[in-house]
Amino acid sequence: MKKTESELESRVIRGAHGVAAEEDHVLTGKVVQVGVIALAIFLVGGIWAWRLQIAVTKDMVPDGPAPIPALITPDKDHKTAYEIGIVNQRLFELDTHAEQKISAQQQALQNGWADEPGVVARPTISKAMDDVIAAQASTRQPQQAPAPATPPTNAPQQPAPQRQ
Repeated sequence: MKKTESELESRVIRGAHGVAAEEDHVLTGKVVQVGVIALAIFLVGGIWAWRLQIAVTKDMVPDGPAPIPALITPDKDHKTAYEIGIVNQRLFELDTHAEQKISAQQQALQNGWADEPGVVARPTISKAMDDVIAAQASTRQPQQAPAPATPPTNAPQQPAPQRQ
């Protein structure tokens, strides 16, 4: 049925400056219908992908998943291996390896290596190099000079030239 002009104009809202606008008409039924259809398609696609994954997994690994390596599983103390390959397995919060190493180095620096504990004595570079050279010289065997060569005894003698 065709609406009359007065019915159409009853829906027009006139603003203060003479701007005319119609009321918003949202077709809620259509919006809900599209949403339900989209959810149904998504659900069917998810189930289809899950079944496809199960089928492919059975084809590729018919005996089931590989067993978990022994180093990864926790032992009776609920500890795993510290490092597998080059991968550090501990949580950063629980790993104190670096702190222990640095504290040992700090302790060695504090103790020093001089005659008195707590005194750090470091030689100068020239003194250290002199010590290295002296240590190498003392470990070397002294080389004997080769004996001078003696002239051969069966060489022909040439007469000395005479002067006039």
